[in-house]
Amino acid sequence: MKKYTIGLDYGTNSCRAVVMEIGSSKEIASSIFPYPSGELGILVNESDPHVARQHPQDYIDGMITNVKNVLKDTKDSVKGFESSQVKSLGFATTGSTVIPVDKNNQALALSEKHQSNYNAMAWLWKDHTSSKEAEQITALAAEIRPEYIQRCGGTYSSEWFWAKVLHLKNIDPATFDDSYSFVELCDFLPATLTGNSDPTTIARSICAAGHKALYDDSWGGLPDKDFLKQLDPSLADLRDRLYQKASPSDESAGTINAEWAATLGLAEGTQLAIGAFDAHMGAVGASIKEGSLIKIMGTSTCDLLISKQDKAIEGVCGTVKDSVVPGFIGIEAGQSAVGDLFLWFVNNIVPDSYGKDQNEKFKNLTIEADKLSAGQSGLLSLDWNNGNRCVLVDMNLSGMILGQTLHTKAHEIFRTLVEATAFGALKIIKRLDESDVKVEEIICCGGLAQKSAMMMQIYANITNRKIRIAGTEQTCAVGAAIFAAAVSENTSIEEIQPAMTVLSEKVFVPEANEVKTYEKLYTLYDQLHDSFGVKGNPVDLFNVMKDLHIIRQESQNA
Repeated sequence: MKKYTIGLDYGTNSCRAVVMEIGSSKEIASSIFPYPSGELGILVNESDPHVARQHPQDYIDGMITNVKNVLKDTKDSVKGFESSQVKSLGFATTGSTVIPVDKNNQALALSEKHQSNYNAMAWLWKDHTSSKEAEQITALAAEIRPEYIQRCGGTYSSEWFWAKVLHLKNIDPATFDDSYSFVELCDFLPATLTGNSDPTTIARSICAAGHKALYDDSWGGLPDKDFLKQLDPSLADLRDRLYQKASPSDESAGTINAEWAATLGLAEGTQLAIGAFDAHMGAVGASIKEGSLIKIMGTSTCDLLISKQDKAIEGVCGTVKDSVVPGFIGIEAGQSAVGDLFLWFVNNIVPDSYGKDQNEKFKNLTIEADKLSAGQSGLLSLDWNNGNRCVLVDMNLSGMILGQTLHTKAHEIFRTLVEATAFGALKIIKRLDESDVKVEEIICCGGLAQKSAMMMQIYANITNRKIRIAGTEQTCAVGAAIFAAAVSENTSIEEIQPAMTVLSEKVFVPEANEVKTYEKLYTLYDQLHDSFGVKGNPVDLFNVMKDLHIIRQESQNA
């Protein structure tokens, strides 16, 4: 009988599941569950735009709904299918998405006392309320434990584990005290299905621990108690209630218990892979190999590479052994706002003359923007509306659009925002090149890559590299399924990945004339980037508006 695996992908606004036949790239069934709480699944605070929380119940409900849906659809489409043929589940999630839990590993927000307490909810990756704590961690590490931040580019981020935990302690000590421990979403889900009620013994992801919690085996795992005590004595006490060991996702997190097997309709004892972050698993689902830069493009963008070189790279999110493909160093970089940037623009700025609803506006903006040549709008932007993840690692930066006139149209602004995200991507590539990590090809995946040929052509022209597209819209769920298959089949990712992934035949090739113009624009972007993003940078900006005008004239006359 054929064997199947399920990959679960927990994104920013929804979660999804995909059923795959083990050893095949065919996706048998899929399901999507939009989170019902808050705004597009996010609990926000109108008085503080940096707040982004989620209700843990949404994660549980999404898992139940999606697994039941895909099992039903698989049974409808595969003759003779039985749920016992599903041998394993894998989990890809956002991160660092931190959940306060009690002694029984129950999410604090699920208790009656904390059911309406925002601070007891899951702290979503894009919650940036912890910037001061992140600066404190960076400063202390630079002073007494510089090795801690070398692997995360020299700067600790407000998006990450310790900053969020410390911020909770600072703003709500009572809720912190009620939290026995803290668990990443990618660890919480498989632990829930095993029935393990002890947060100190559940399987923990090396991906989450290494990239977000300053974990490294070379210094004994998590940061030492003396370091944590200097941040706050309560963190030193907390260390004993976290974990001692983190592991890669080709290892088992345990098996599904009888209660959850009955709830989901699976066989008791179904294998569970250790979870990881969505982008890291998405990279595996997008056919990552050495020399490949995988861009997971959604609300934000996460860049992943793998390398045999074990070296720190300034300004990237982390270099962690086994975090993407076991046996390789996983290199993570990215941008904090991409799809979110375009959504902000369409929902708040674009006039109704471009369409009656969001989809129609996007369609018409793209049609009109695609008619423009590089530089023709006369505009240049910074893509920092949600801060800068790389290479500046500064969440207190903000966006900018330069070069507007009384004749500027909405589709011209839309195009410059797309270009800004591509310039930010090129900035990361250049930093990798400087560190002798060569980007030989770019593979893009996610809804933006699948749906916007205009965007992909702009990325090809700005990076001056061919762009390939993943052959599935579900790369993160597919990656989770591949890891789950590796666990249940007791094989390696390198052995099983090729048979379970596919790339689109479409390739976007750089256009020489556009490349030449974008090289000029990138020089100006670089000026803005360093002037507004690098402290004490003495760059003169007098030429920027004038040069934009010249480039615009050249583009129109070409």
